[in-house]
Amino acid sequence: MTTFGQGKLSNSFTIMYLIIDANTSYFALIGRKMLNELGAIVSIPHLKIKFPSLTGEIVTVKADQK
Repeated sequence: MTTFGQGKLSNSFTIMYLIIDANTSYFALIGRKMLNELGAIVSIPHLKIKFPSLTGEIVTVKADQK
């Protein structure tokens, strides 16, 4: 079970992960199927993902490149 967001501004999904040893700057790579289920809009240049919560509010998750 993976939760995107926090508290009431969140959605939880069951995701099957494939663990690999790769040199990447990302913590996790999320596939198109999961992004579609989440209803997400991704901005790679801004390192942000936005999706609707169960209450209909828009949740923004921002990555930190540090």
